[in-house]
Amino acid sequence: MSWVAVALLMLTVQAAPGVGGGVEVRATVVPDSLRIGERITLIVEVSGVTRGAEVVFPQLPDSGAVVALGPPLQRPVEADGTRSARYELVVWNLGVVPLPEAEVRVVTEAAELLIAVPALSVHVASVLPEAADPDTLAWRPAADVVGGNWSIQEKLAVAGLALALLLAAVLYARRRASVQPPPPPPVQPPRARALAALERLAAAGLPEAGELKALYSGLSYIVREFLAETDPTWRLDLTTGELVQAVGRDGLGERRQRALAGLLAGADLVKFARRRPSRAQAARALDATRRWIVEFERVVVEPPPESEPEPAPAPEPVDDLLSAMDDVFAAEAEEPEEPESLEP
Repeated sequence: MSWVAVALLMLTVQAAPGVGGGVEVRATVVPDSLRIGERITLIVEVSGVTRGAEVVFPQLPDSGAVVALGPPLQRPVEADGTRSARYELVVWNLGVVPLPEAEVRVVTEAAELLIAVPALSVHVASVLPEAADPDTLAWRPAADVVGGNWSIQEKLAVAGLALALLLAAVLYARRRASVQPPPPPPVQPPRARALAALERLAAAGLPEAGELKALYSGLSYIVREFLAETDPTWRLDLTTGELVQAVGRDGLGERRQRALAGLLAGADLVKFARRRPSRAQAARALDATRRWIVEFERVVVEPPPESEPEPAPAPEPVDDLLSAMDDVFAAEAEEPEEPESLEP
C-alpha cells in the first residue's frame, strides 16, 4: 500500500496590525488547521477610515508555495465604517510558509496611504510518524489507468462511447453548417448611440447614490466618444483644451464651442479637482449634454486665405466655462438662433 504525505496547517502571526494616519489594518486566517491542498481564508480588515475614503484591497501575488484562488471578495461596509475583504488561498509547501506581502491603499481627501498587511505565516506539519524517513518508505509506482487490469468488455464499452461521441460531433457540425447565421443588427449612427448611452446613464441613479464622479466621468466619455465617431481627428486621447480647439477649427459655432468647453471643464473639475456639485447641477449637466448632442450640427467652413497667424486668445476663467452651457441654452430658449455664416 502506498504512503501519502498529508499536512496540517497551524497559524502563526509574526507582526502587529499595520497602522498609518489613524487607519489600522488587521489580518487573520481561518481555519487554523487543515490538510495540505485545501483552502484557507485570509480576512483583511481596515478600520479608522472616514466615510468618503476609498479603500483598495490588493491582489495577492502567487508565490508558488501560497496560491490565491481568485481576486479579493469585499464585504459590505460595517456600521463603524470598517472595510474588509476575504481571500481564498491554498498552501502547497511544508514547514513555516509566509503569506505573500501586500499593501492596502487608502485614498482620502487629505492624502493617499499605503499600509502593509500584517505579515502572517503558517506552519505545515507532516502527519507521518516522527521517526519515519520519507526516503526509506516503500513507495509504489503510479497505477496504470489504462492497462492490463481493464477487461475486454470495458475496453469495448469505452471504444463504443468514443465512437458515439465522434458521430454526435459530426452530426452537430453538419447541422450547424446548414443553419444560416442571423443577419447582424443595423449599425446605429453616432448620435443615436450617444443618446442611448445617456439614457442608460440617467437611469443608473448615480446622483441619488452620491456617485457624482462616476456621473460626470460618464458624461465626458459619452461626449468624447460621440465626437471621435463623428470625426476620427477628434480623438479620445486629446485633452479638453485640444479637443475644444480642434472642434472649433473644423466648423463648430462659437456658442456651441463654449458650451462644449464648459461641459468638459466642469466634468474635469469633478473628476480631478474633487468638485462636489449639487443634484440639481448634476441634473442640469445631464440635460445640457443631451441637448448639445441633439443640436450638434457640423458646419463646413471654407479655409481662409493665408495671412499672419493671430495670437491665441487668453484662456477663459473656469467659472465662465462652467456657466457657458446654461447661458447658451437659456439664450436659445428665448430667441431662435441665427444661422452661422459659412463665409471665411
